[in-house]
Amino acid sequence: MRIGILQCDDVRSSLRDKFGEYPDMIESYLRRQNDSYTFTTYKAHKGILPASEYECDAFILTGSHHSVFDPDVLWINSLQTFVIRLHKADIKTFGICFGHQLIAETMGGKVERADYGWQVGVHQAQVQQTASFMQPEKQVFNIAMMCEDQIQTLPESATVLASSPRCDYMMLQYGKHMLSIQGRPEFSQSFAKALINTRHHDFPQKRLEAGLTALDEKPLDNDLFFSWVNHFLRTD
Repeated sequence: MRIGILQCDDVRSSLRDKFGEYPDMIESYLRRQNDSYTFTTYKAHKGILPASEYECDAFILTGSHHSVFDPDVLWINSLQTFVIRLHKADIKTFGICFGHQLIAETMGGKVERADYGWQVGVHQAQVQQTASFMQPEKQVFNIAMMCEDQIQTLPESATVLASSPRCDYMMLQYGKHMLSIQGRPEFSQSFAKALINTRHHDFPQKRLEAGLTALDEKPLDNDLFFSWVNHFLRTD
């Protein structure tokens, strides 16, 4: 199965040698589930997109430090146009964080700054509806978070699969072909902690400390989540 990764940001240079790029992290988790995947990365944040929506069997949109509502970031409009093509063609699509928000905006939702501000650390997400691909089942899962924006208005076509106390629309599905998550399932504990420490000036001190403590105390369910993504990508 050919997976196209639509890269929307670069890992900070100080962390890249140790942790790789975001597509590397995603590939690593998916290969644990199925080593038959082949991956192609398209640097969407550099204006590079597939020539056709049929170039791959499925696509994954990564996170980004950009906001989907930033009018000065021109490549975002091009990416939204491509997502519309994926939707119309019923191509399997999975969005992470920024990708989650971009799909929602493209499908008629609204993304804005969250009233709570930055969320860093770990969220315990509560499953609201168990889709058929969510095997093995788990009603509560831990996922890394690092976001300042959130979906405020839900697209009409979206189904809420999971939520958390500070994120009503944590995990969404659109029909059978689009899935997205606000959290960062590709973030290992060590990378999440390193990134928080690298960006420590961006966060209120108490929130930073709470986020680091949560990462020490709450194991992430990344492998479980990517087992769900694997089932989603490979089932009709």
